Amino acid sequence: MNSKNTNKTIKIDNMRMKDIIAQLTDIIYLLCEAKENDIMIILNQFTNLSAEERNTLNLVFSHDVSK
Repeated sequence: MNSKNTNKTIKIDNMRMKDIIAQLTDIIYLLCEAKENDIMIILNQFTNLSAEERNTLNLVFSHDVSK
């Protein structure tokens, strides 16, 4: 039973971290007007997320238009 609680705690922690990362990207995107490439560079520098993990976050930058 203890193992079940540990797995549940790990899943909740992972969900919280994903939420924090999604909020961080929103802040960078909206307040700093950063492009998607810039945000990905920041995430690569400050997190250990793989490309697959970033894809599962479904990060969408609606008005990210290349100039």
